[in-house]
Amino acid sequence: MTLICMTSPKGGVGKTTLTANLAYTFQRQGKHVTVIDFDSQDALKLHFGFSFDDTEGFVAEGQQLSSWENLVIQTHNGINVLPYGRASREDRLAFENYLKTPGKLEEALFPFYQGENNVLLVDLPPGHSGALDALSRLNPIFLTILMADGSSLAVLPTIENGDFFPVEVEDNIYFVINQLDMRQRLSIDVYDLLRSRLGPLLLGSIHRDAAVPEALAAQTSIFQHAYSSSVINDLEQIVDNLARVTLSTNARFSSQGRGI
Repeated sequence: MTLICMTSPKGGVGKTTLTANLAYTFQRQGKHVTVIDFDSQDALKLHFGFSFDDTEGFVAEGQQLSSWENLVIQTHNGINVLPYGRASREDRLAFENYLKTPGKLEEALFPFYQGENNVLLVDLPPGHSGALDALSRLNPIFLTILMADGSSLAVLPTIENGDFFPVEVEDNIYFVINQLDMRQRLSIDVYDLLRSRLGPLLLGSIHRDAAVPEALAAQTSIFQHAYSSSVINDLEQIVDNLARVTLSTNARFSSQGRGI
């Protein structure tokens, strides 16, 4: 079983785009992939051909259901999507309370990542959130997205000092450096420093490539838009590394049993 939560202490690091591209990569490796958007910006759906005007989502309805399987929208390429959807302020506040209820989120999400061939990718909002705390109880892999810039370097101590993630997930935190630009001296220097600091917790990097935003604009995957892009190799390396670390996480999950 594979549950991966995409997060970052700061916004603007390309987390949602990377979530979608990893979903496409897992699918190409034969996995049954579901993506779910916990960010109220509701932007993840745009990477899968949805219109921004589509209002469907799980937040407004999911609080009333024990399972979210009937809320899934399957795309033409076979990836299952649970958009955040159009939600009122009251819906959002109610959903925050829902997340605090022990067992509710686990019951709703477990069908999407039980089984060896299933992968659930969760796009979390940047910074602290009730969703991050609630998902921490499910023992996921946290993939933390940084960039090779001064801003990401500045927020790294909040993770290292234990001020961002709940303490119980400290063994499940890994990193990816996004939009790495090897033409820029600053990018190279920060990248070298992050590699030194993170060591084996760094699962890979994604090189900056104009084909990535172009694929989003065309509402297609990077694989269809620019198969020769170096980003393809970057994504495949990260997925391979995620498969490796997930095996050890699953062993701990099984030994502890399920329940929150």
